Order: sequence, then C-alpha cells, then structure tokens
Amino acid sequence: MQDLLQPLIHKAAVQDIAVHIARSGLSIGDEAELHLLAEDCIGVFALRHRRLLGFIPRRVSTLIGVLGPQAGAILTPAVENGELLRVRIVGLTPEHLVTAGGRPEIHISVWGDPRVLPAAKQGPQRPLPA
Repeated sequence: MQDLLQPLIHKAAVQDIAVHIARSGLSIGDEAELHLLAEDCIGVFALRHRRLLGFIPRRVSTLIGVLGPQAGAILTPAVENGELLRVRIVGLTPEHLVTAGGRPEIHISVWGDPRVLPAAKQGPQRPLPA
C-alpha cells in the first residue's frame, strides 16, 4: 500500500548557507536530503553537478546549510528514524539579486507522513467545544 505524502513544512529557510548560490548550480525544484549533524541540528544536503579533472561530470552531495531550531524540532524524530521525506528547494535568492542590507536565501519544503511525527510537534491542540 502506498501512503500519500502531506506537507509537513511548506517553506522553511535554510540557515548558515555554506555555498555560493549563484555558482552552485542549484535551482528551484531540485531534490535535497536531511541528515543529522554532530551539533544536534539537521543539515540540508543537495546534489550538485561537478566535474572531475575539468571534464568528467559527476554528482556530489554537498551541505548547503542547516535548518532553524523550529523546523529542526519538528523534523528531528522523522530524520532520526529514517522516515521517508520528500525535500525540495522551493525558493532561491542568489547573491547578485539581494537588495541592500539583505542576505542570500534558500528555502525548502518537506513532505512526509504526518503520523511519524509526535502529536505534540504537530501544532497546538485546541480543546473541543462543550
């Protein structure tokens, strides 16, 4: 039986961006992966096209940044348990398009089975009307 994926996080900002977005080859719709890092945060990895010796194409998984504390708290149980998550890049603001005082941005969306998340992390529970 195939389970349907539902949005867990519609749009989450990637913090501590570790790549130069304009030169990275990333685009909207690219796949990404989430992995736990040693610092108890969730790292966002994407496949980048690189060339070996200047002409042999290959794909390399590269850390592009980390999730913020709120998104990390929601997704940590699913990442720890190796649950199926569909992660896509949904927003990019490269360095050359940043306005004065702004910063480059990467945003991702995460889809998965909401049943794998603890009930306390799914949002505030409202009491039923009497």
